[in-house]
Amino acid sequence: MRISPFLISIFRQGRALIIVFCWLVQARAQDSTRVLPLVPIYAQSDSTLSLSVANACIPHFEITKRKMDQLGAVDIGEALKFIPGVQVRDYGGIGGIKTLGYRSLGANHTTVIIDGQRLSNAQTGTINLSSFELFGLEKITFTSGQVADPSCSATAFVQANTVALRSVLATRPQNLRIGLYSNTTTIHAFEKGVYAQTILGKYFYGGVQTMVRFGSGAYPYINAESPEEGELIRTNTRLFNYRLRSLLGFERNQLKFLLSGYYQKSEQELPGAAVLYNPSNDQKLWTEDWRLNGSQSYAKGKFLLQTHLDFQSNYTRYFDPYYLNLEGFIDARYNLQSIEGGLVLSRSFRFPNERIFFGGDVTVMNLEASQFNINPTRLQENFVLGGATLIGKFKVETNLTATYTDDDNTFNGSVTYFKFSPFLSLGYAPFKKAKLRLRAFYKNAYRLPSFNDLYYNFIGNPQLKPEDAQLINLGVTQTGKIGKSAFEYTIDAFRNEITNKIIAIPTKDLFNWSMQNIGTAMVYGLDIGLIWSIKLKSIDCQLNVNQSFNRSLDRADPSGENYNQQLPYTPFYTSTYGLMLTYKKLSFSSNVLYSGYRFSLNENNYANLLPAYTDLSMGVSRVLKWKKQEILLDVKAMNIFNKNYEVIRSFPMPGRYYQLLLKYTLDK
Repeated sequence: MRISPFLISIFRQGRALIIVFCWLVQARAQDSTRVLPLVPIYAQSDSTLSLSVANACIPHFEITKRKMDQLGAVDIGEALKFIPGVQVRDYGGIGGIKTLGYRSLGANHTTVIIDGQRLSNAQTGTINLSSFELFGLEKITFTSGQVADPSCSATAFVQANTVALRSVLATRPQNLRIGLYSNTTTIHAFEKGVYAQTILGKYFYGGVQTMVRFGSGAYPYINAESPEEGELIRTNTRLFNYRLRSLLGFERNQLKFLLSGYYQKSEQELPGAAVLYNPSNDQKLWTEDWRLNGSQSYAKGKFLLQTHLDFQSNYTRYFDPYYLNLEGFIDARYNLQSIEGGLVLSRSFRFPNERIFFGGDVTVMNLEASQFNINPTRLQENFVLGGATLIGKFKVETNLTATYTDDDNTFNGSVTYFKFSPFLSLGYAPFKKAKLRLRAFYKNAYRLPSFNDLYYNFIGNPQLKPEDAQLINLGVTQTGKIGKSAFEYTIDAFRNEITNKIIAIPTKDLFNWSMQNIGTAMVYGLDIGLIWSIKLKSIDCQLNVNQSFNRSLDRADPSGENYNQQLPYTPFYTSTYGLMLTYKKLSFSSNVLYSGYRFSLNENNYANLLPAYTDLSMGVSRVLKWKKQEILLDVKAMNIFNKNYEVIRSFPMPGRYYQLLLKYTLDK
């Protein structure tokens, strides 16, 4: 019964949006001759090696399979480092956790989607990006503002940023696909993988993919706090992880159906903070996850109906034999289970990208943990109403999301939350021939407290409010040609205001903290991207340059010592540079990642200063093709300057090491 008032409220808030869109589409439909010539401007395809999608109304980046090979990345987190504005917190080691922040919005503001299915983790609120391999992926898409695909679930529109992954298994093969993968490094980290996909009769197709990662992950480093100790070895980094994914697809006329299953199990040692007199660590982590997803889409004329149903289970065990508590150790076990179902109904008009859509999801999550017996359960209902159209030279995209959440536990009872969140973006193409676009968007984004924020032992605060962020972006993009060369650039200025920021503050000692809504932050910045390519006789040359400037200020307490100081782990300036030279089937690539200085705590003083670092990698690759088979041989040297640096204080990154990658594919 509690859903009905919620739906009534959604209708009252959203009916104006429906009327506006229907009026706009109807008005423009009366005279389409002035609008149709603009469609190719917004629909053109971008370079396969370009990161930015120049025609988007929002910051939109795509990393193709070829670009992944060029970057030499081994997981999603490594690849996303080359997108302007992205900050990846990397704890090092082959099993090290990687989480993503964008423009000073924490990892909880980013959702991850694979083949249209959203991944969630109510316990921590974040997805570990190092748990996804690049092998078997066709494309990585990153967007800020809203998800790029309006057919995704309603929940995907709620969060500020989206990482969408598209795998080779999600597309129907012509006949047979086979892929083999091997990656070997000199830091004792290894990856092996295989996938196979085939058609099954006239309408069905199916495939399976398996991956194993293992190794000691040991590498030398120099402790930044005590360089006089000389070279040390990073220990407690061993990992064994295997994953299995299968997918069954059905396509007939306008009906499509996908059923996918996923299972992974891992055992790993966690490299702790490398501090003075305690360079080693003894913590261990075990995880076991499985997912079952089903989705279907049915098109009838200009209408498209899509539904999905997802089951997910996540088991985690964390063991620390020297934890400072009464027992002298901690052995924590968590079991999170969730089920989600929903639908999206859309109608297109003059062309596929001009549409109006409505969607809704219902999710139920339950956490059982050895650390507490309150058994928290979360019921969440998300709805979205939106659309896109062309008005003269303007491209308009907008949506309104609504969220109802009921957190229930045996200790505090039920706590409910209700929130509307609008989004509006504009794209403007002032000229027909000059491919120049101006863009702007506004979004009210928020993130719900995770179960750890609310209930974690001695720390959680059940009264936490969601973080609320007001996001504004102004940008310009242009593509063109000068002689034999082609260029593309994108410039975005942004302003984020974050209130009710969830932070942890110490109480009586460093082992007892309190989660509170006391933070406010103002974020200002500029992201610049440039790509330039030219063909000189038989050599193709391409240069990528990305620059990011970020001023993130603590505005929590005007009388506090930290007021107007830079937020922790937020560099003022970062940049990436990429150069690729291709001669026939031989390619040379070079990538540089530079991160400016930043601070590890709120106090911007010398004691908390983390110095700037530069990471340079170079590689040579050769592609061999024979009929419908392809072999990629890639050799790379990573961190050529052998710099000892830390992304997170006391978590040293590997120095110079080498990587040998072999990939075989058959598509017939």
